[in-house]
Amino acid sequence: MVNTFSFACSACGKCCNSPPAMTLPELFRHRDLFIGCLAIGRVPRRRAGERLRAGQHESVLDETDAAAFASLADTLLHGAGDTFSIVTQGYDYPSLARCPALEDDGRCGIHLKGKPVTCEVVPLDPLVPDTLQHLVLAGRNQSALYLGTDCIQEGPRADATLLVAEGRIEDANAQHALARRRHALEQEKAMWGRAVFESLRNDLFESPAALARIPSGGFLTISIVPALLAVAGASVRCREWCLDYIDSQLALIDRRVAQALLRRRLDDRPVTQELRGFASAFQRARTLLVAPKQSRNEDLVFASSVEAYLSSACN
Repeated sequence: MVNTFSFACSACGKCCNSPPAMTLPELFRHRDLFIGCLAIGRVPRRRAGERLRAGQHESVLDETDAAAFASLADTLLHGAGDTFSIVTQGYDYPSLARCPALEDDGRCGIHLKGKPVTCEVVPLDPLVPDTLQHLVLAGRNQSALYLGTDCIQEGPRADATLLVAEGRIEDANAQHALARRRHALEQEKAMWGRAVFESLRNDLFESPAALARIPSGGFLTISIVPALLAVAGASVRCREWCLDYIDSQLALIDRRVAQALLRRRLDDRPVTQELRGFASAFQRARTLLVAPKQSRNEDLVFASSVEAYLSSACN
């Protein structure tokens, strides 16, 4: 079977049906538009001899494939027996079925104002080796058809960009977007991911009862506060940026909840409860961050790295 796919995005907005994964700086930049949270998922370790199938496409993983998956996992993910992804994510009411940045005409309102890198990667998956991206596209082709669009097509097309051909990413823009997203995930892991993983290890990652809360093929969403506390401790400037973010998020949550109460939908109630929980976590974090701190010796190298990481969104 020919493992070749083309892609033609018409910017119809049909796939923009929920808030995207976003880096922490991206969430800071769009603090008045996206409510931030942490999304935690379980990622299976792939082994040689395993069969991966998407539609009519199937691959039996060899040692090289397994090593490529392992390399991505070691660089971008977190391990404690199982392997986990921890990413910052936009959050909103699923009943709205739209990204908060989606305009009424179906266009992205932030396309030229700091569009998240993960949106540029669509329809590829940064956690899958380049040689197996055809399986990602084969699976997402079915989803695209379900949404009523034919943006992903098998084989070369005159009216579309050749994206993947026989184990290669053919489009230079797609190659660049994948590299940027993987770099961003690696940076997130270094700036706050490891600290968050360790802070949650006992209560979540090493607790079978808590792990049961992570849905199969989905994510557990929790407050973004652990990530904020990890970067706020780097320096006084980082702490001030985090306080500004918290104030914006509290105001945004108030607006979103007020709008939901006007909609009077029963299925919005669990999300309203979760958002109020986020607000409580923000309030507690704010109390911690505004309290006078004892003088301490800052890790100047780490502080400089975190400030550079956040500065593009905060200046």
